[in-house]
Amino acid sequence: MEQSNSGYHRPVLLEETLAALDVRPDGVYLDGTAGGGGHAFAVASRLKEGRLIALDQDPDAVEEATARLKGLPATVVHANFADMQ
Repeated sequence: MEQSNSGYHRPVLLEETLAALDVRPDGVYLDGTAGGGGHAFAVASRLKEGRLIALDQDPDAVEEATARLKGLPATVVHANFADMQ
C-alpha cells in the first residue's frame, strides 16, 4: 500500500524507524504522537492480524491520522501520550 503525502506531515527517519521496530504482522503497536499518521500508516499497512493504536492530543492531527489510516487495522485516539496506561 502506497503512502500518500497529505502535506500535513512528512515522516522523518521512516525507514530507520521501521527497521528498528521490525514490524510483525500479528503485533500490537502504539504510536504516542500520531501527528499526520505517517509512521502509523507505515506500521499499520504491514499488519495482518495485528493492531495499531495511535494517540495525539491535537484535534487536527487526530482528524488527519484518522483519514490516512482509514481501512487499516488502526485506531486513532484523541489523547496525550502522558496519559496512556
